Amino acid sequence: MRNRIIRSTACGRAAFFMFALPCAATACAPAAERDLVVVNARVWTGNPQAPAADAFLVRDGRFIYVGAEEAARSRAREGARVVDAEGRRIIPGIIDAHIHLLGGGIQLGRLDLRQAANRAEFVRLIADRAADGGDAWVLGGRWSTESWPDPTQPDKSWIDAVTKRSPVLLHRMDGHAALANSAALKRAGIDANGPPDPPGGRIERDPATGEPTGILKESAIDLVSRRVPRESRAELDEALRRAMRHANAHGITCVHTMEDWAAHEVFDRARRGGELTLRIRQYLSEPDWIGMLPRVEASRKDDWLRIVGFKEYADGSLGSRTAYMAAPYADNPPDQREWRGLLREAMLDRPALERMCQAAYDASYTPAIHAIGDQANHEVLNLYGRLPRDGRVRGPSGVMTNRGRPRIEHAQHLLPADIGRFKELGVTASMQPLHKADDARYCEQAIGPERRITSYAYRALLDAGALVAFGSDWPVVSLDPFQGMHAAVTAKSVDGHIFVPEQRITVAEALTAYTRDAALACGDEPLGMIADQQFADFVILDRDALTVPPDEIDDVRVVATYVGGVKRWGVEDGNEIASR
Repeated sequence: MRNRIIRSTACGRAAFFMFALPCAATACAPAAERDLVVVNARVWTGNPQAPAADAFLVRDGRFIYVGAEEAARSRAREGARVVDAEGRRIIPGIIDAHIHLLGGGIQLGRLDLRQAANRAEFVRLIADRAADGGDAWVLGGRWSTESWPDPTQPDKSWIDAVTKRSPVLLHRMDGHAALANSAALKRAGIDANGPPDPPGGRIERDPATGEPTGILKESAIDLVSRRVPRESRAELDEALRRAMRHANAHGITCVHTMEDWAAHEVFDRARRGGELTLRIRQYLSEPDWIGMLPRVEASRKDDWLRIVGFKEYADGSLGSRTAYMAAPYADNPPDQREWRGLLREAMLDRPALERMCQAAYDASYTPAIHAIGDQANHEVLNLYGRLPRDGRVRGPSGVMTNRGRPRIEHAQHLLPADIGRFKELGVTASMQPLHKADDARYCEQAIGPERRITSYAYRALLDAGALVAFGSDWPVVSLDPFQGMHAAVTAKSVDGHIFVPEQRITVAEALTAYTRDAALACGDEPLGMIADQQFADFVILDRDALTVPPDEIDDVRVVATYVGGVKRWGVEDGNEIASR
């Protein structure tokens, strides 16, 4: 094992030691109350007015000086902790602007089929999980067949024999389709006689017999998922702890999570217990946002946990062919030539969705609407354009604030004329660059060569002046931000070919989308930069993400993660980065 990378003294500022030394109670204040001085660093601040520094000083959880080492040392109070970064690159804490934090923690404990390379391995992994389970549910997923030698979509016949009495529900990697076996379909009352497709969903059936194939899309998944037993309180608390460790290990210090009120209760329990190791900004995913507002406004809001808006869905995903497109898919089967995807329930009742958006604006919250298909993005932009947003409103705390900045989550496929409208309407493009690397395997097959040119349009949106915030959508794909940066900068797919290179951006632009601009996307001005009076959230890297060859960006690892000036993760503590 290599020597410790971070070297610190427990008191005093003059010398560095390999290990922290104990100090007398009379000589040093408790660690949380002492100043922190970080020296011998290459700091990328994210602050356009002062982009670089070699040291900084942290007091009471905030940066109070950023600049030269001598000045940082001289301003520190007696008993300061000193960290020698040994010339390593330091960046602001990563903000994942679109994640499902608790859901990701739950998935870490479930069956993961992401690495299944073919049908045989897919079936074997499911059989192994079901082997001794009796009639216990087999849950998880993250499967995708696009890279298999035979990319045929699975159906229940693949797994019925190996799962027997165990009901199975396994989500496709994007979460917009799922595979259920016969036992699960039976529990949900789905058979050849019904039920009909729910609004915004689809039950795939054999065209000759009407028998369900086991593939459920969009809202049809709920017919089975509502039968799944809920996790216990202890299981949910542990899932959150797993998720936070996983995020901290990858340099993530704040998340914008898209989850329901039940998840908020788990987050709030951890906040009240002092257990949060990252900051949580939640976009509440509930069908009745207006009805939830009194509960939202009564919930405690602080620098660690805050509900900032609501989340809704306009359409589905490209991989499931449920993203809502302006023209039919290029690879539609003969019996579905005109298939353009699905609009979800919220978009089927536009007046109700507009009322929800206006209620959010008026209470100083932000609407965040999922839209992947080009026509879905067009219609969400139209909706935002109809809503008055001028002036200031009285926020939940009684303070007058600007109305929230609306967001489109994913903004993945755009009509050329809509790119400039993001800036014009003040809409944040909340995007996940690793999706580009994943979807590149089948995107052109799905939508053809012309429509791909304005897909994953990071370069075009930035050039048009739009605010672009980056996230992961974990657990759909890895939450590793350096994999996301690699995809945005190199335009390489997961199988190594170049895809839509005209939308490449620089490393600094990608870092900005994961830090300062992600903070701006939810009005978090004290986050996203290493600058005076910003919260002291920062990350020490094992190599310089800004100067390594582009192909090596995804090999960058985190040495230590600090939130509020307190180390939440570090390799010198014997930790190892969780699976990527």
